[in-house]
Amino acid sequence: MAFSGDEYGRRTIDFVERLQRLSAFEDVKALVVGEFVWYGLPLVTSWSMPGPGEDPKALVECNTRPQEFINHYVEQNYVEKDPVLTEVRRTLATVTWHDVQMKRRLGKTERAVMNEAREFGADDGIVVPIIMKSGVGLLSACGRLPNLSPRARAALENVAIYSHQALSRAANREGRQRQQTNTPLTPREREIMTWVATGKSDDEIADILNIGRETVTTHVENAKRKLGAVHRTYAIVQALRFGEIAL
Repeated sequence: MAFSGDEYGRRTIDFVERLQRLSAFEDVKALVVGEFVWYGLPLVTSWSMPGPGEDPKALVECNTRPQEFINHYVEQNYVEKDPVLTEVRRTLATVTWHDVQMKRRLGKTERAVMNEAREFGADDGIVVPIIMKSGVGLLSACGRLPNLSPRARAALENVAIYSHQALSRAANREGRQRQQTNTPLTPREREIMTWVATGKSDDEIADILNIGRETVTTHVENAKRKLGAVHRTYAIVQALRFGEIAL
């Protein structure tokens, strides 16, 4: 960290060291949220970028935003309309709300998304994308008049990356413990989920394995149930986490 000589650098290093000593998900969450609160960003969400038709709520690992706001955000399909996420998708770079508002003139719907966020207690925020093998993770945080100065922003990028990874590890650890009491995937389910993870459709997998499309779909649904996933992308993430498949 190039800024390790200043207050932000020292604080970030201390945060990472404390984070590495924790294992329980709730302990990790408390430390992460507390760190973002220090920057004036109490509303924190650690999640994954949803694909077409995926339920954003099912991709959330940690959240301190009001549930009412999350429900409204999903119901209004703001995932596709939020100008901040649009910018993140386009650049895969860390973005603040202020960046987006200064960069271009927002459309009516985009302005509505930003204005409604203010009604739920935030007027600025930051979104840090984390590139993973299974997709793009996101750590987004917002609040009233947060500290998003250049040095704070540099520190927050590091804090976000370590936070997202620590939350994922803790959730994975607890998920593995739960998985021990569940039925593991069958060899055929593992085989099919591996093909799903490579992006193959049910029709393509059926042709590769010389079985019916309906059979493929049934195996996928059974795997999703065992992995506690409501959609395929999260099932792939869970299967990778639990060591059921490897890419």
